[in-house]
Amino acid sequence: MPINEYGFLGKDIKQYEDNLLAKYKDVFDFYEEFNHFLHKANFFGIELKNDDFQGGSIMGIFAKSLTTFQSIYILFKHYFCNNAENLSRILFEEMVNISYCSLGKDETRRYLSLQAINKLKLINTVNQKENEKYFTKNDKEIFFKEKSYNDWKNELISYLHNLGVKEIFDKEGDPVAINIEERIKKVNSKSIMHYYLTFYRIVSAGIHSSPDILERYFIFDENRLMKELYWGPKAENCEINSIFAAIHFMIINLEYIHSYFGHPKKEDISNYWKRIRELGSKYHYFDQNI
Repeated sequence: MPINEYGFLGKDIKQYEDNLLAKYKDVFDFYEEFNHFLHKANFFGIELKNDDFQGGSIMGIFAKSLTTFQSIYILFKHYFCNNAENLSRILFEEMVNISYCSLGKDETRRYLSLQAINKLKLINTVNQKENEKYFTKNDKEIFFKEKSYNDWKNELISYLHNLGVKEIFDKEGDPVAINIEERIKKVNSKSIMHYYLTFYRIVSAGIHSSPDILERYFIFDENRLMKELYWGPKAENCEINSIFAAIHFMIINLEYIHSYFGHPKKEDISNYWKRIRELGSKYHYFDQNI
């Protein structure tokens, strides 16, 4: 099955897509059914009070995760399996943020503080004298056109103080972002920590183009010397793991959403969890108790 000069955008890729569909048809069918449930369950019919920033944050992240979930499927089905795997890392982070915000209002405020803290880092970078050589005068003027550096800084610091969460500031009074590992530890979920220590770290190699990932694109001889460079379908990791992980992440999302809103029904979540475990056992995905 050659790939012509058009690569993945050529007609020859259809042969690979058809083989993938035949190999994992039952998993793809389940994915589409579950995605349909996620949309028809009327999550966005949930009435949020204007002052319910915790519920609003949870549902906002969930809305984003729905798009990520569908994107993973579309990429994988069209044999962009490595990119689908990369997106599953994003879905994992969205799941972590939903579970973290579900812990309480202070945790949600701490999550929301990341926007202001990141903005502070950005304006500090633009304003630092040692970075002037990387910005034209016009760039800096445009960046601080609406507000001066000091006005931006004071407004952001004031916002962070008004959140009323002591952990946002260190002993010196500087704002500190809570990283993903700290959020996971606060959630205290064995399965989420398992994914973080295994799956998340493995797929991060692709996100960051770490040297580990290069082995997908090389054939080595018996002395571990590079013998051949290859690309296209041969370099794609088309194992079904990222698809099962994505489904599992969304089921975990539903469990936290149910805990907060009482929706969707617990029995529906349990049914999908039971069915995906049964399907996963066929492909040896849920061999471990996660």
